[in-house]
Amino acid sequence: MKFYQLKPEERRSLLAQEGIDLAPIDPEALHSLNLLIENVVGQVRLPLGLVEKLIVNGQSYWVPMAIEEPSVVAAANHGAHIFAQNGGVQAVSHRQGIYGQIVLKVNADFEAKQLTEKIPALITTTNQEFASLIRHGGGLRSIEFKVKDDLLYLKVLVHPAEAMGANKTNSILEYLSKLLVEEKGIQEKLFAILSNYPSQRTTAKVALDFASVGGRKNAERIALLSQIAHNNVYRAVTNNKGIMNGVDAVLVATGNDYRAIEAACGVLASQNGRYESLSTWKIDKEQLVGELTLPMMIGTVGGSIKARKDIQQAFSFFKGKISSARLGEIITAIGLANNLTAMLAIATTGIQAGHMKLQARNTVASLDATDTEKKLVLKELIKHKKYSQTFAQKMLIKLRKEEK
Repeated sequence: MKFYQLKPEERRSLLAQEGIDLAPIDPEALHSLNLLIENVVGQVRLPLGLVEKLIVNGQSYWVPMAIEEPSVVAAANHGAHIFAQNGGVQAVSHRQGIYGQIVLKVNADFEAKQLTEKIPALITTTNQEFASLIRHGGGLRSIEFKVKDDLLYLKVLVHPAEAMGANKTNSILEYLSKLLVEEKGIQEKLFAILSNYPSQRTTAKVALDFASVGGRKNAERIALLSQIAHNNVYRAVTNNKGIMNGVDAVLVATGNDYRAIEAACGVLASQNGRYESLSTWKIDKEQLVGELTLPMMIGTVGGSIKARKDIQQAFSFFKGKISSARLGEIITAIGLANNLTAMLAIATTGIQAGHMKLQARNTVASLDATDTEKKLVLKELIKHKKYSQTFAQKMLIKLRKEEK
């Protein structure tokens, strides 16, 4: 029997026989995870943290974040607190649909005019086939095409309703391609698959009083850092990584495809012909104004969202049904909060001091010590501003000697 055909317990047993030490896992959790992907043998856990008070469009939210890096949740909370002092974030989503691509080979008999005339009927027929999506507010919206080098390129816009929509869009594209290959002059299908192009976008904007960021000088430094991030690729990519720290953490917590968003962000950051910052900060009317636009191909239903108890737990913090558009606005606002906090740190004390203070928790967590000892060692690391494993071990030995 092949490895993928084994039960997860059998796979674990086989690995144990080879000397591989697997962490214990609850049998029910193992069974649930086995339904999601192939060759399941265990799990990787992430801490679930919360942003306490993120105000978006006048409403306050608890926001779940799943990430292992200590500074990210703290930074998001700091940024959200500054935003709250200034009335919160204003955000808007443009969620018309996601694009799919169909590419077909054509010959001399193909007539573009004839296909143009048939597009309305193709849309109607496809939507009838996928009537359930129509009932939820989605469906095939438009078909555009062009011909180049005997290839027919179709750009198909599908509204996925409240789902991310990848699977449904691919099903629609496959169905539509079967109809198209029957048309005159079309020889064969090359491919039919969705595109992760950033078609669905969300913009978040804040206007901050200088006092909330420590004064005009700090605000001007942040604006200058933003300008540099638009002109210098080395600063831009690190700036955008800081944004994605917060964005990915919420995407993971809510069961959304962070890989798709990351890929689309690369396109959005390069839309002017060079890689630039995704965010912009500037001085406007005696305020520091920040703006961030991100691709938000996300969902609140579908995929593994309903099947995973941990994801349902994360959604419970939103206290009721939340739309995909609103979730996108919350996620983009978190990205802006993390971005502000990072830039404020760079503009003032430097980012490393605060980061290492939080990173010290990871250093202490790996010690073979009691919880009380770990707390005392952590205080010593912060006091001496030394965060290495060697120094932590030295402090632990010293502490134990003093207790004798």
